[in-house]
Amino acid sequence: MIQIHSNKQVKVTPVVAGDWLQHNIFSRQRSMRPRHRDALVQEIIAGRFIQGTQIHFVRFRNEQLLVNGQHTLSAIEKAGVPTTLTVLISIAESMDEVAELYSRHDNHLSRSVMDSIKARDLHNQIGMSLKQATNVTAALRFIQGGFRSSHGKVCQEDVLTAVKTWEEEGNAFFEAIQGGGNDAVLLTKAPVLSVGLVTFRHQEKKAQEFWRQVALNDGLRSNDPRKILHEFVDLTRTNRGPFIRGNKTVTPAYVAKAVAVAWNAFFSGNSITRINVVDPEREIVIKGTPYKGQQEQ
Repeated sequence: MIQIHSNKQVKVTPVVAGDWLQHNIFSRQRSMRPRHRDALVQEIIAGRFIQGTQIHFVRFRNEQLLVNGQHTLSAIEKAGVPTTLTVLISIAESMDEVAELYSRHDNHLSRSVMDSIKARDLHNQIGMSLKQATNVTAALRFIQGGFRSSHGKVCQEDVLTAVKTWEEEGNAFFEAIQGGGNDAVLLTKAPVLSVGLVTFRHQEKKAQEFWRQVALNDGLRSNDPRKILHEFVDLTRTNRGPFIRGNKTVTPAYVAKAVAVAWNAFFSGNSITRINVVDPEREIVIKGTPYKGQQEQ
């Protein structure tokens, strides 16, 4: 159980700031963002930095770990100006509690999902790379958002807790698409991966047959749903922004429904010549799984 040990204001000199950064840093801390640190330096030098800004240490066993304030302390050290900070010290009973406190902080620079996964060492616990674990987390958020959005009222803490329960499906999916080249990048995006995870959970054997060929497109007939989806993926691009299909912007919901259309045809043993998504906002149907919304052809 996390307990508060002390919470008081301290005049932090540049020497003390440097000492804390050297000896009290949390090993799973995200990398320093020099641009953000330098912006704080300018605020300190100009006298605009808010005195009393909080930083946070957590005591665990014989260590005192900094879980919030890396950039603030680095800025004080670089600016060379003593600054008054509120130093909060908590006591944790496990490293998981330390990581939980770290991931909750959102003061000057928001924690990303990847930051939280790294802090909890979650990716190593489930045998994935940091990027893979982050992609699975985004896909689970998308599933919880009804295959329409990964945002909204989906609780990140709940999703991070749920990731461990999808360890087998996630690893099976990444193994299936291995060797898919550049096209495999889109397969790991939330709208595609979300459908992949569900199919592996409920139809593992068919999912292996489906996703391996979607990634490789190895000798498939022209009307094979896996080839059609491979071509759909090949013509759809995204770079941390909207999905672009040809010259048209499509929604994440559209992409997920398109994937489901191809899966449903494959699951039923049908051939298709194209993917037709009539209404991306309708409930998704993924055959052979509990997702049984309205079917599209």
